[in-house]
Amino acid sequence: MRAVGERTTRVVIVGALLTWGLFAYVRGMLRVDPAPALHGAGLALVVLNVVMFALLGSGIWLGRNSEARHRRLGVALLLAAIGSAMALYALAPESGTGFFFSMAGLWMLLMWLPMPGGITVSALTIAAIGALGEAFGSGGADVGQMAAVAGITLGALASRRGKAAQEATRRAEAANAVLAERSHIAREIHDILAHSLSAQIVHLEGARLLLARDGDRAQALDRVERARNLARSGLEETRRALATLRGEIPQPKEVIQELAEEFYASTGRPCDVHVAGAPRELPPQAGLAVVRTAQEALTNVRKHAPGARAQVALRYLAGRVELEVTDTGGTEPAEQPDGGGYGLVGMRERAELIDGTLVTGPDGKGFRVSLTVPA
Repeated sequence: MRAVGERTTRVVIVGALLTWGLFAYVRGMLRVDPAPALHGAGLALVVLNVVMFALLGSGIWLGRNSEARHRRLGVALLLAAIGSAMALYALAPESGTGFFFSMAGLWMLLMWLPMPGGITVSALTIAAIGALGEAFGSGGADVGQMAAVAGITLGALASRRGKAAQEATRRAEAANAVLAERSHIAREIHDILAHSLSAQIVHLEGARLLLARDGDRAQALDRVERARNLARSGLEETRRALATLRGEIPQPKEVIQELAEEFYASTGRPCDVHVAGAPRELPPQAGLAVVRTAQEALTNVRKHAPGARAQVALRYLAGRVELEVTDTGGTEPAEQPDGGGYGLVGMRERAELIDGTLVTGPDGKGFRVSLTVPA
């Protein structure tokens, strides 16, 4: 709501300034000599105004496109618009409005061109105003116009520096996020291996003792199968974590289905997956958040709610994606104490990094994890 209010305020202010500027510009044009007319110098005045505004508008519109071809054409049109403004200034130097709107084009050129090129255009514009004022104006060079162009130049250069600083900050934040995620994955690989290997040792040691005492071979076999399933699950989770570390982020629908199959293989309990909406490719950060949250939530079910069934719902909605992981509640004693992994805090931090939300809490006898991310 706050962002909408700020955007509305900017639109109102810019609209008011443009309206006032256009009114002042037209009023000044009606009072110049020669006055607008359908013949002679008056007709030239009208034509130059139309040409200048057409070039200015089309140049700004094309130049806003980041594609190099459109940007070059936009720059050429804006240079032509400034040339038209100079001709208009030479025709009616006393009006003082020849460069009023073309300064918007100069600002854009200073933002788009390499800094030496932008400064060169600005310096040539100031020199042209001075020369045209001396040649056609009754009072010599228009120092006010020249100062205005210099002010526009300084403002644009300061804005460029500000944007460069913001971009550097964004790059630094992105680099820190990458390092944090890699550290996150490294700790998770450690947790996966520690949990998987320690549990395998427990099961294999139990099987060894049963066989050494000529105990129940069925129980020993069950222990060996559990150890095998844990090894397989740990290997798959480690492979997925390493793939993420290399930047190979598959789409959530595929990974969640694999996670459900792993859940069934390691617990013997079903994990139903429901996908609503038309699946689409997600931004890397959003896809990663969904995948890691689903993985962490199902891992928590295995650790803290043995015997529970799980269900995963993935919903593709307009402008966002929702993930919901629920379980029916454990029916067996938990083998692992609470803790380990990243838990709820890690899932929530990952969601907040991309302006998402995470809601967790009891759901009947079980637990519910709900993630919403913009996409």
